[in-house]
Amino acid sequence: MAGRLGTFIIGGIVGAAAALLYAPRTGEETRAYVADKANEAWGNAQNYSNDASNLGQQFYGDAVAKSQEMYQNAAEVAQQAYTRAAETAQDVFNNAQSRVQDAAGGQNPFAAPAQNDELREKIEAARARIAAQVAKNAETSQQVASQIEVEAQAVVEAAGDAAAAPAEEA
Repeated sequence: MAGRLGTFIIGGIVGAAAALLYAPRTGEETRAYVADKANEAWGNAQNYSNDASNLGQQFYGDAVAKSQEMYQNAAEVAQQAYTRAAETAQDVFNNAQSRVQDAAGGQNPFAAPAQNDELREKIEAARARIAAQVAKNAETSQQVASQIEVEAQAVVEAAGDAAAAPAEEA
């Protein structure tokens, strides 16, 4: 590769020398022309550099503005989501609280201890009534079971007598 590069550079030098030797202008005119073209190229390079710098600054400014806008939008969406979540949570809490109060008969069980004692007395009275009814039902079922047993025994005896009677006749 170094050989090709060296050949290229030598070819460029030879070409430049041939161009200067066969140029229709004098050396002074050619130097002035080359200086003008070099100055023109330098000015164009500076213009392109300034344009690139301005475009870079504009791009940066646009990117900053766009990112701030996106941040604001994201912040607004997050705030709205938070607000909706807080409202939903509050609604759920209020609904649950309402259901608990409805289940407690609209009374706060912690607010009135006297009412809690009254409620306990009612519950104990209901338990006593239920226990008495269960005892009564058990006694009645025992009586019914005894009566059924007596009647079943009578039926069995009657069936035995009925079966024995035809056998005696034969």
